[in-house]
Formats: sequence, C-alpha cells, structure tokens
Amino acid sequence: MQQAISYLASFLWTYILIHKFMKKTNLILFALVLFTTPLFLATSCKKGTDDPIISLKTRKDRFTNTWTLNKYEKNNTTQDLSGTTYTYVVKNDGTLTQTIEGTIFGFPTRTVNNGNWSFQNDDEDVKITIGSSVVIYNIQRLASKELWLKNTEGSNTNMYYFNGL
Repeated sequence: MQQAISYLASFLWTYILIHKFMKKTNLILFALVLFTTPLFLATSCKKGTDDPIISLKTRKDRFTNTWTLNKYEKNNTTQDLSGTTYTYVVKNDGTLTQTIEGTIFGFPTRTVNNGNWSFQNDDEDVKITIGSSVVIYNIQRLASKELWLKNTEGSNTNMYYFNGL
C-alpha cells in the first residue's frame, strides 16, 4: 500500500510539472501513463492466484474474520459436509478458535479448540497450529468474504472453501 501511495505522489508531482511547463503533446503521454499505472499497481498488490485485483484492506485484515467451511475437496472430489459445521474465528493478534458442530448417532456435539496462525512465505501461506497439530496451507484466494486454502498431505491434495461474515 505504501508503494501505491508513493507512486501516486510521484505521478501528482509529474502532473504538476507537465501541466505547468510542458507542451500539450506531453500531457497526452502523461495521461497515458496515468491511466495505465493502476494496472501495474493492481497486479503488484495481489498475492494469491485468485485474490481480488484491488483491495483496500491488508491481507491480514482480510484474513481476520469468522470463516465457515462451505465446501471441501479431496483430490478434486467434493466431500460430504452435511450435518457438520466448521467455523474458524480468526483474530488479528494471531489467535484463532475452531468450532466443530454436528451430530453423532442423533446426539448434538460441539468441539471448541484454540490455536494460533501466522503468515509464511511472503504472506502466500498460512501456518495454523491447533494443539500439537501444525498445518501449512497455501492461500489460493483471500477476499473479504471468501477464503480458499490448499494443502497437500502425502498423495492427497485438499481444498477448503470458506465464506466469511
């Protein structure tokens, strides 16, 4: 974001110089640069392959949310989640709460676990620790209300699709 502000300031300064001291033909060149620069800035802010092109929130702020698992794929095959709800409350301080609710033999169950999270690999991955379990997920998409995580365990590739509040 600081890089984007720096570019904007330099372009405003350039605009002032061109407007006051240069000929009209240079003004056309400046307009071309002004309109093409957002395309370059947008791609430099994007981390995940399916992330939004532009976001006013930082990656950390987008990840901090209440996420509910709505789809799970194992080796490109959708797995049945009916009857069970997985919710993750991710906080800005690096902590999270995992809640799993469902029924076993007709009896309601609810399990709550606390853990930690941190970004890895220049914010492209997230490491989630719950108890003694540590899993690193590649963030495929991170939008304000949409999160896709991918991890590989042995020969299995898992994709998790979440909706945020």
